[in-house]
Amino acid sequence: MVEIPKEVMEMLNSPQAVKVVTTVSAEGALRSIRVGSLIAPAPNLVAVGAILMKTSAKNMESMKAKKQEVALLISSEMKSYLIMAKVKDVHRSGPLFDERNKNLKAVGMQAGEVWTFGPTGVWNESANYESGKKTA
Repeated sequence: MVEIPKEVMEMLNSPQAVKVVTTVSAEGALRSIRVGSLIAPAPNLVAVGAILMKTSAKNMESMKAKKQEVALLISSEMKSYLIMAKVKDVHRSGPLFDERNKNLKAVGMQAGEVWTFGPTGVWNESANYESGKKTA
């Protein structure tokens, strides 16, 4: 696992950033969805509240068993980062679950579960000459 750089952490925790999670089904089909509930509670942990993520959650179950990585794309203005991460756990209760739902309640939503990921690499995918450069 790697630690997410400070600038990327700030973007992950920004409600204004566009966040996309890409998973793969057991049959190998890719699925990308935009999520607003993606955060980084710590430099070595990413979490997403699953609100309507039925297909992606099923994919993550399979990916966890196969030790596959999800792709997390975070963008804001001209900056963009790709985080590859291993599926760690799914939480249906506990402090992380409660905190995520407390924040989601403010926008009228509730997560049925919270998925956590351990980052394995971070790449700059911004529209500049640093694009493609591994940063962690």
